[in-house]
Amino acid sequence: MSETYGARAPISREATVSVAVVGFGTAGGARLSGYAAVPGVEVAAVIDPSPERREQAARLLPRGRVFASYEELAAGTDTPVDVVDVCTPPALHDPLTRAALAAGRHVICEKPVAVRGADARELIALARERGRLLFPSHNYGTSPLMRTLREAVGGGPSQQATGEEGTGGVGRLESATFRILRDRHARGVPGFAPDWRRSAKLAGGGILLDHGTHCIYMALRLFGRAPVKLSCTVERPEGDPAAVDEAARLRLYFGDGQCDIELSWTSGERSNHYAVSGSAGVLSIDDGEVTGRTAAGQWRRSLVSPSKDQTHLEWFAPMYEDFRRVLAAPRLWEGPALEIEDTARIVEAAYASADAGGRTMPV
Repeated sequence: MSETYGARAPISREATVSVAVVGFGTAGGARLSGYAAVPGVEVAAVIDPSPERREQAARLLPRGRVFASYEELAAGTDTPVDVVDVCTPPALHDPLTRAALAAGRHVICEKPVAVRGADARELIALARERGRLLFPSHNYGTSPLMRTLREAVGGGPSQQATGEEGTGGVGRLESATFRILRDRHARGVPGFAPDWRRSAKLAGGGILLDHGTHCIYMALRLFGRAPVKLSCTVERPEGDPAAVDEAARLRLYFGDGQCDIELSWTSGERSNHYAVSGSAGVLSIDDGEVTGRTAAGQWRRSLVSPSKDQTHLEWFAPMYEDFRRVLAAPRLWEGPALEIEDTARIVEAAYASADAGGRTMPV
């Protein structure tokens, strides 16, 4: 990815940013709360097709404006917006992101920003052309559990490349395991398709696209590079080939390491398990418990586990701070772009592998 952005439009970390939140469902509602808790932000507009949701947004946004569509916002001349925050179901991410970038606005987009590698590359090319930042809402990337995992492998690819032992204890990363089990899918709000995650038309995929996207970009950050190949199998409701996947098993091959991802909406339980194993030890996180075994011995400590609130609102502030840091330094904009493209390529290859009966595929 050697291209560079054109006429860039950085915004300093001290400047006030005007934001339009597109989609006022579960994620959009949490965003409004999140923006109220961080400095230097003014939510100028909320956009949602549901009259019920717009009415609620208007009550919570006395100084902002409410619109039924992005086109209504774009047609207005008196609602200045620096950043569009796309919080809709995945099927709407691409057209809304394109429209916002074309209008010269920076974009924060819920995961997945794109489902196919080609779509991701087109969006990134448009962002470069317009000199705007396209930033993924990858909130697990700045979560306490991800910080713990990164510390365990020594902070990233620089130490892995040199073979040095990581300061966090497990040394050079060799394998990772993510297991996310649920007894059902997360539901949306009344007023707009509460079960959109089960709709292929709105969601674009099932649990592999939903929870799987988080696991994929976490693996990218831990290994510091994209996998060279993968294999994947999925499970769909019997007798319904059009249904979205409700369970998945994905293996990412990184050459000298691998990551195994297991996901389910039908397990009958809710649990989160993350583990990393390296040249000097292992570390695992099971909900709120962290255990390690390294040269220093065995140990255990508590960690604030992911909240049962599917938005994980407590993770918004560090993610937004990361966005403001990148926004103010255009030389960093290629990092989010690469992660968006790699995540989309992996998702696309995973579904292709599943359609081929789990055959190993290049990424």
